[in-house]
Amino acid sequence: MVGSTRYEIAQTAYVKLVLHALKHKTSAVNGVLIGRVSGVGAGDSAGNESGVGNFTVEICNSVPFFHSHLGLLPMLELALTQVDEYFVSQKGGLSIVGYYHANERFDDYELSSVARKIGDHITRSCPQAGIFLLDNRQLGVLSKGATQKPVVQLYVREAVRGWRQLAAGGAQNAELVLKEATANSILSDYISEHREQLVVDFDEHLDDISKDWLNTNLFD
Repeated sequence: MVGSTRYEIAQTAYVKLVLHALKHKTSAVNGVLIGRVSGVGAGDSAGNESGVGNFTVEICNSVPFFHSHLGLLPMLELALTQVDEYFVSQKGGLSIVGYYHANERFDDYELSSVARKIGDHITRSCPQAGIFLLDNRQLGVLSKGATQKPVVQLYVREAVRGWRQLAAGGAQNAELVLKEATANSILSDYISEHREQLVVDFDEHLDDISKDWLNTNLFD
């Protein structure tokens, strides 16, 4: 990837995706990141297949998808279509700008083939899209107040080498920042309140359509 991309994630988007993973600790979970892309060439991001330029990916929201059958194509396509149509219909120019994933095993820090394939799909419409992989090592020290870092690993897609982790032998032209310095403190408070039990994902919505996949009341 040529140029540089800065990923800025808002507190609400960040907290929601981590709580989703914590609700289903013994399962792999996934979801999408919602926001907008700005910067050189961003006005034609859908047609800029190489993703070349200097961009900011502003992540405003996240939508929890599944905690079972993550790679089941019909379910995935249904969720992607419904989410895309919803945000396109809203004012603000928001769309799907990334993907997040948490592995089933606590000690598994590798990006799975399922995550890579879904990420590939999303980059077809948003070349600057990144993948966030939950980092259980950072999550483990969060409750001790020992980290201000995001508890996710950032992967970006390079033209030749594919998905590369930030500062792990590749992806040196990317940066991940929390927009609010209080994000980990708020997340820690919510974990102590067991707020993760309130998160609704698409799995649950499809079982009971009265359940709100937008999680409108999660932060009340």
